[in-house]
Amino acid sequence: MFDNLNTQLDNLVAVTLVVMVSAVLLGIILAYFYMFIKRDEGFISDFPWTMVMMPPVVAVLMIMLANNLAAGIAVGGLFALTRFRTNQRNTEDIAYVLLTVVIGVIAGTGYVAFAAVFTLFMMAIILILFSLKFGKTSDRNIALRIIVPESLNYENLFDDLLKEYCLSAQLNRVRTIDFGTLFEISYSVVIKKSTKQKQFIDKIRERNGNLTVTMTVQRFNQVDF
Repeated sequence: MFDNLNTQLDNLVAVTLVVMVSAVLLGIILAYFYMFIKRDEGFISDFPWTMVMMPPVVAVLMIMLANNLAAGIAVGGLFALTRFRTNQRNTEDIAYVLLTVVIGVIAGTGYVAFAAVFTLFMMAIILILFSLKFGKTSDRNIALRIIVPESLNYENLFDDLLKEYCLSAQLNRVRTIDFGTLFEISYSVVIKKSTKQKQFIDKIRERNGNLTVTMTVQRFNQVDF
């Protein structure tokens, strides 16, 4: 009886390790594919992390709850509560919350050793991603917001400056503010290493009537493959 139980546990450990490693590798492949597809329009830098973290989390949870339908339904409801009733800063925070939930579920079903091993495994994966700066955005990715008066024709007004000071620039939004007396133009830009931000802003202010110009480093990444 005990020999059979030990054999089952050994098999479960082997299957779990294979599944976790395979899930991480598949998540990395999918994350690189996602970054390749989004290389032009850009992506939130936390999202590739989430794509690597979530497959092993879900895979291990499926193994632990494979024969427990009631627990699976309860965990599904808990995931929904975590996602829609909690205010997280980014997708990476959501992944951490779900990881914590899964560890608690595994430990609560009696697999304390598996919960400990899984925790160490995920900590190692996260540490590797952090060390490699996986999906990290650059400080040169800037959200540029320019205010122009209603009377000024803003179309193509800043194109030459964007080409001179930026590697790439994408117009995101144009809207009216202050009861239609001003236009707010928003760009996502990647400034050149040689760009001096003050000089760039001064050039813009010469054309927008010395109105507000805002440059904000954003958690948004554009990748050249």
